[in-house]
Amino acid sequence: MKKFIVKIITLSIIPALALFLIGLRQEQDRIVTLKRQLFEQNKGSVQCLIAGTSHTLNGINPTLLPVKTLNLAEEGKPAELDMEIIEKNLDQLPHLKYVIFPIDYFSFYFTGKREDAAPKLYHHWNLKDEFIKSYFFKRYHVFTCGFLINEHCKDDQYDTIMGYRAEFADLSKADPNYRLKKYQRKIIDWNTYWIDTTSSRQIYNRLLNFISTLQQKQIKTILVTMPVCQPFYPYLDTNLVNKNKQLIDSLLHHTTATYINMQTYPSLAADSLFFDIDHLNDKGAVIATGIIRDFIINMQ
Repeated sequence: MKKFIVKIITLSIIPALALFLIGLRQEQDRIVTLKRQLFEQNKGSVQCLIAGTSHTLNGINPTLLPVKTLNLAEEGKPAELDMEIIEKNLDQLPHLKYVIFPIDYFSFYFTGKREDAAPKLYHHWNLKDEFIKSYFFKRYHVFTCGFLINEHCKDDQYDTIMGYRAEFADLSKADPNYRLKKYQRKIIDWNTYWIDTTSSRQIYNRLLNFISTLQQKQIKTILVTMPVCQPFYPYLDTNLVNKNKQLIDSLLHHTTATYINMQTYPSLAADSLFFDIDHLNDKGAVIATGIIRDFIINMQ
């Protein structure tokens, strides 16, 4: 029996060592996403960066802006992550003039702690020293992305237009019952995975310091609230909407940031401009980007 146990332990050493070595390799910095590859290729010349989640990923086409722009937005990406990316690379962004930073319904409350995408993004961007340390197991690459010898992420394979992902579906053609379920399900998901109201002060202070850092580099921050389809607005919590307005007003008061609230533009009200209840399709993105384009031209 003793020999059998020794044999089992001996045999288990080899796979354990293999997994350990794979884990060490996973911690080394490698580019495994198209988004980061685009960033590394263009950061020496890019003049504007678009941050954010899928709202800006689908809603702002960087090729339609008057300066060279890259869309860094990714699905399930908290504000902290974009701030770390930009801060870490500031010295390698010599021509950066503008950062377009979304402030959506959930932005002041979304840390990514309860959402699966965020820790993966920290590892894919090689952000190992700050917020990722607040995770226990997921601070390690292998416990987030798996024991992969050759990791290759395909989540952003369609973000080929300088990081923009075009969608062409038309929400106005969707079944009303389908839309009603989407409104209800979206609010449940946001409340469950995205919104932690206790984090608002932390995220606000972090964003305030971030904008101040950009100011010192003569980089202008453009805060943007992306639209959702008109029938979805009544489902939003008015307390959060009002709190967002207060926090945005405070940022504008204490910094030189500017603000575009696309939810107030009648030109973005039609359901045909959305591919689902809270994401613009390509037609909507053309209009939204045009608003930002004119804003930047007037700032120059």
